Amino acid sequence: MRGPKKQRIIRLTIVSIILTFLGGSYQIVKQDFREEVDVKEAYDVKKEVGVEERLNFNEFDVKKESNVKTVPQRKVPEVKENPSVGTFKNDFREEVDTKKAYDKKEVQVEEMLNSNKEPNVKRESDAGTQIKVAEVKEKPSVDTIKNTDKWIIVTSIASPTEDIKSLATLSEWQLLVVADTKTPKDWHLNGVIFLSIAVQQSLGYKVLEHIPYSNYARKTIGHLYAIQHGAKVIYETDDDNHPTDGLRGFITTSKMYGVVPSTNTTVLNAYAYYGQPTTWPRGYPLDKIGDSISSEYNAVNWNTPLIQQGAVNGDPDVDAIYRLTRKSNSKLLNLTYDGFMPPLFYPKGTFVPFNSQNTLWHYDAFWGLMLPMTLTLRVTDIWRSYFTQTLLWLIDGHLSYMPPNCYQFRNYHSYILDAQDEGKLYNQASELITFLSTWKCKSNSLSMCMQILADAMAHKGFWETADVKQVGAWLQDLVTIGYKFPAITTEQYDEPVDFPITLQSDNRFPVSVPSDSKLLYIGAKKSKIKNLHYNTCNSYRYESPKSSQSDKHQLTQPIPILLLVIFNTPHYESIPYLEELYDGHFAKTLYCGPEMPHKAILHEWEINFVTFKQAGELPGSYNYECLLKVLKLGLRVKGILTIADDAIMKVKAITKLPLDEVWFNPINFYSEREFSKIAEDTSKIDLKEPFILKNNKDKIASVEHGKISLCNISNLQGKCEITNRNTRLMKYEMNIKHAFDELYQLQNSSKVIQSFLVGLSKHLFGKKRIIWQPSDVFYIPQKHFEMAVPIVDVFYRHEVFLEYAVPTILHSLGVKYSNMAMAAYNWNYGGIRDKPWIVFSSFLNSSLTFLHPVKLSGIVKNNSDITKIFCDAMNSKHFVHPFGNESSS
Repeated sequence: MRGPKKQRIIRLTIVSIILTFLGGSYQIVKQDFREEVDVKEAYDVKKEVGVEERLNFNEFDVKKESNVKTVPQRKVPEVKENPSVGTFKNDFREEVDTKKAYDKKEVQVEEMLNSNKEPNVKRESDAGTQIKVAEVKEKPSVDTIKNTDKWIIVTSIASPTEDIKSLATLSEWQLLVVADTKTPKDWHLNGVIFLSIAVQQSLGYKVLEHIPYSNYARKTIGHLYAIQHGAKVIYETDDDNHPTDGLRGFITTSKMYGVVPSTNTTVLNAYAYYGQPTTWPRGYPLDKIGDSISSEYNAVNWNTPLIQQGAVNGDPDVDAIYRLTRKSNSKLLNLTYDGFMPPLFYPKGTFVPFNSQNTLWHYDAFWGLMLPMTLTLRVTDIWRSYFTQTLLWLIDGHLSYMPPNCYQFRNYHSYILDAQDEGKLYNQASELITFLSTWKCKSNSLSMCMQILADAMAHKGFWETADVKQVGAWLQDLVTIGYKFPAITTEQYDEPVDFPITLQSDNRFPVSVPSDSKLLYIGAKKSKIKNLHYNTCNSYRYESPKSSQSDKHQLTQPIPILLLVIFNTPHYESIPYLEELYDGHFAKTLYCGPEMPHKAILHEWEINFVTFKQAGELPGSYNYECLLKVLKLGLRVKGILTIADDAIMKVKAITKLPLDEVWFNPINFYSEREFSKIAEDTSKIDLKEPFILKNNKDKIASVEHGKISLCNISNLQGKCEITNRNTRLMKYEMNIKHAFDELYQLQNSSKVIQSFLVGLSKHLFGKKRIIWQPSDVFYIPQKHFEMAVPIVDVFYRHEVFLEYAVPTILHSLGVKYSNMAMAAYNWNYGGIRDKPWIVFSSFLNSSLTFLHPVKLSGIVKNNSDITKIFCDAMNSKHFVHPFGNESSS
């Protein structure tokens, strides 16, 4: 988010000083890459090599490689160093009208490709036509290759590091290490393919003629080797990166849930999205750093992105300007990103720099793996990322930035030298993005578009002619080893979105330098909560709470689940009090209601919000749409705890519950005496007493034989044939029947639905049965997310009432324990239901976890009884008092 004006001026001044410092050294490096040649001859060479060689890679003889038509090589004259001579770019522009020349050349390329007068030119078949290609000479197997199509590619000059050894243990992945001249000659690690210099020279790849030694671009050789040996997925990394989830955080299925920004933007800072708004990825345009990050997104279920960049905790990939101006010299950089945000899709037209350090590539994006060799180590993968994104959109592909799944303890770098090597990033990133945003390709061949764009980038001075030649060699190698290029999408459609959502990172992390853990819970929201508590509860006399280790643990270690708070009606005035009760306890909190709250509440309290469609005879009749939407965000949480806005829970009790089990144990009471008995009885029962359905007094019904019939609770294995007199059941009879009809139709094509129906028959003792129970509080663990999505979707589309749909789904998943996370429901309408303070003290002292209803909106209405029970709760052992850690803050 944009900082104060003064801080922005200081920051821009620092950047300006660094860029001034870098200017001289950058120009020297830039000039070293240029060639002092006669302009006319340079243009002829560029035309001959750039156009004819580009055509040549498609002209393969189907019998043997030696018959490939070649263009006579024309050597560019060597250059004598002369600092007074201007750059190649300036000389070129002084002698010829480059714009016209380039346009003419591109037209010539297209005409030659499309001309019927060239019968001997084999055109690239993006549609997948089989092309017989010459085999590449290859040294006998350097090691036994695993039976897998998932490869990890690393280049290293060190002996096997601990991170390399860790990667080698991933059984589903084949690790390949590309050597360079400094790599130890005796490098070896069991199960790892090691491409020594000698092996590389024997492979016969054309790119070997273009990539020098001691160059990061030699990683490209490993890419080709993996593709040639059957890779379908390639993970790129370095030898100082440590994946924290065994690479399971990357998605390899055909579809993926996530979000896209709801407004168009040219660039989007993924680091800000994941909770660090004052950091930016290496290669991000410096003039865009201060832009604010949107909180408005659309949830999507798109084809899985062909390229997935994972965020990295610890010492992530930021540029030297950040390190020189923001990092402490005495401490290691140790940043943490919000791992509980949904995956972020980048739509067409929105750029982000991505590196080669924690990146997954799918087969249809392998063509983009080449690293240009004339660029510095700090630029090559970033320029590749912008180049590849531009072309990715031509094939209807996407890039995604994934939640953090890796930790980096960075190898030593000189930040000053890094800054010098990053000169192009500082000076040209914005210019490159502007150019790529408007670039169009007239060809219908992806490989031809790659070559044309490579030419254009050289023409604009973003890289060199040598990189253009390297692209040609790379494309020729891909064809030779049998890679099939994806087809360009000729028709562009608007991509569908599921629903809008207000979403922002819960930024409780250090924003720059490493610091003590107490800074994990900082910021404006804490101040707001303190002020709210003081203004609400100051009139009540409580003994000052003492700081404890458990309180600190609660603040710094939120439960890794999502809290979903549902409003049946838009009484959003209670949101600040809910924030005081629950903020900091959960990995993420999301509110859901029938309409959006006022912007003042959204922005002041920085909340996440999504809406549901209000329908049915009662408010919230189908509010489990909220659950369905959350499940479709692809969140990396351990589970989802759903609670009504007018229910209250003991948050510290949640920490003792198993996160891998369903929590659903409603118990009803109709009087104060009944509640007292419930509180007394539940305190005597083991928390893990097995759940027995027949002990439950709630109604079970069946539509197995057509019309809905009630089941005998004492004989659930018998036929359900009790004539139903329940008007609500009668009202939803057809909805329930149609939902089950669809589920049974889908079971043959869906193992998930098949498993659900088996579970339903097992736990409800019969087919097509439903159970009625209050459903204001329940929890679904992550292990059931995949099954829950299609089942909840079917019940929701057929408008099955909340209190039939949710219990039926949960019991089919399996309710294991009878006394865990018990929720007491007050059904004494007109009596103590509207006076929760009568039973609240007993609730706090009981083993019950939830109480419903407790309407906190009464605080705003100056109801002193509601206000007091709220303050009693905050002062109890079940919550973290907002002033409880003053001594440690």
